Amino acid sequence: MKKLISILVILVLALGLVSCGNSGAKDSDIDKIKKEGVIRIGMECDYAPFNWMVTDPTETSEKIQSGGYADGYDVYFSRLIAEKLGVEVEVVKLQWEGLTLALEAGTIDLIIAGMSPTPERQVTVDFTDPYYVGDKCIIVRADSPYLSATSLSDFSGATVTAQLNNAFGDLIDQIPGVNKVLLYDSTPRMVEAVKAGEVDGFVDEVSVAMSVVNANPDMSYVVFAEGQGFEVDESDAVNAIGCRKGSDLVAFINDILKDISQDDRNAMMAKAVVEQPNN
Repeated sequence: MKKLISILVILVLALGLVSCGNSGAKDSDIDKIKKEGVIRIGMECDYAPFNWMVTDPTETSEKIQSGGYADGYDVYFSRLIAEKLGVEVEVVKLQWEGLTLALEAGTIDLIIAGMSPTPERQVTVDFTDPYYVGDKCIIVRADSPYLSATSLSDFSGATVTAQLNNAFGDLIDQIPGVNKVLLYDSTPRMVEAVKAGEVDGFVDEVSVAMSVVNANPDMSYVVFAEGQGFEVDESDAVNAIGCRKGSDLVAFINDILKDISQDDRNAMMAKAVVEQPNN
């Protein structure tokens, strides 16, 4: 009889421990987002055509947590993901260098900000498959003496920059005899620097260059002849969506991306380039 009671006590204790363990189990990212009814997306809101900020809502914009509205290529994808989850989008406007920290802290659920999945970022962030692939160029003034350049060597002696904490900064080192300057924290600030003659140009995506020229007729950009431009690692050549380490959102979003053709992506980017504010 005592042996039977001992066995029963052990079973009760074991069941209690299992119950406690289950009660402390954390929801997956998808479950948490569905419970809250909102997915928080981190972006700069200052990197057209990927993302920008407007005062009044548009057909494709989403509210920014701190006020105003965000629009652009990144917002289009944010809406697609939210629609599949059955939740609302809330954009969290952050400085570029704060995006990965906010993701780790749980302030945001995703980074959709034209970010490249570099090896350094992959240490703390899990990335989806690419949602954009773009060529690299140098953005200059429309009257720049470097506008006729066809190779990187033609920029020898030029002062060239890229956004701080951005992978494009490493590409500058491929330009022979370049004067490399890394001082600027946003695309608008780099455009101002080029116009003011502080630098001769800055490295960025062709899509961003198209957007800059669309808003600034006194600006232009240089693309290079085959084999004469930047040598870009695969991780730097694409943009992907950043998720928390181990997040179930990675597989979920990859399934969504599989159904979006390259033609559709090109059309979305073309729409963003045309519709960005001219400021």
